[in-house]
Amino acid sequence: MTRLTSSRAKLFVLSGPSGVGKTTLAQAVIDGDDELQRAITHTSRTPRSGEVDGLHYHFVSEPRFLEMKANQEFLESVHIFGSYYGTSQAAVQKSLDQNIDTMLIIDFQGAKNVRRLMQNVRSIFVLPPSIDALQRRLLDRAETDDETLQSRIKKARFEMSQYTDYDFVIVNDSFDDTVEQLHEIVECVRSNRELETGPTEAEIASILRH
Repeated sequence: MTRLTSSRAKLFVLSGPSGVGKTTLAQAVIDGDDELQRAITHTSRTPRSGEVDGLHYHFVSEPRFLEMKANQEFLESVHIFGSYYGTSQAAVQKSLDQNIDTMLIIDFQGAKNVRRLMQNVRSIFVLPPSIDALQRRLLDRAETDDETLQSRIKKARFEMSQYTDYDFVIVNDSFDDTVEQLHEIVECVRSNRELETGPTEAEIASILRH
């Protein structure tokens, strides 16, 4: 795989457990920012209700995904809950070449790979206000199969423990407030300013315990 080079454009990595709302948060920030775009992930899973190909994901067949992976077309990829997800290297490189700030919405494993390949990546981890709140959000998706739900919660607990690898941590408690925090992070990175707010270690520890 060719090593990507960054330009003046900023590359943001946004991660968090399934159901925490990271995609919705990112889209809300992007919709209000003409200088920021999202790298659309490829996936082999079927679309959920309301999802649009090319807007939420690039939906491809599993054989097509594996072909792309074999051709080293992905900057990062992962197999999770029976489906494949991957970020197109060409799409990210095109954005950087055009000096467009870009946000990747990927899991912690993909984030590690991006940080390994790229310089000056700024990473953001989204936590739920509690495990109970995350479980309710997953139930709202109609993912009511108990075995699947418990598998996702177990994985979420592990993913949440990886927050220390990230530059910024935000808690998605109030959606509007969290969107504002995410926008503030983007602006602070652009202007090379320190972020003055964020959850305390005690607050994070409380979330991880419950």
